[in-house]
Amino acid sequence: MKQMLGLWRDTWWLWTAFLVMTVAFSFLLGSFFLLLLPCLPVPFIYFAFNRYDSDGNEKADLGS
Repeated sequence: MKQMLGLWRDTWWLWTAFLVMTVAFSFLLGSFFLLLLPCLPVPFIYFAFNRYDSDGNEKADLGS
């Protein structure tokens, strides 16, 4: 759980922008875009567990 809190702490603005854009596209272009809402947690959880340790801190050895 701390991994997800760490990712949210560092990227809350990005996930909020994804949510706002998805809702805006659904109003402007069609309700099809609302199908993206259940898909957003999948990459969030994936990146949280791959980029953050069990204490919620970003892993230091990424890309090395």
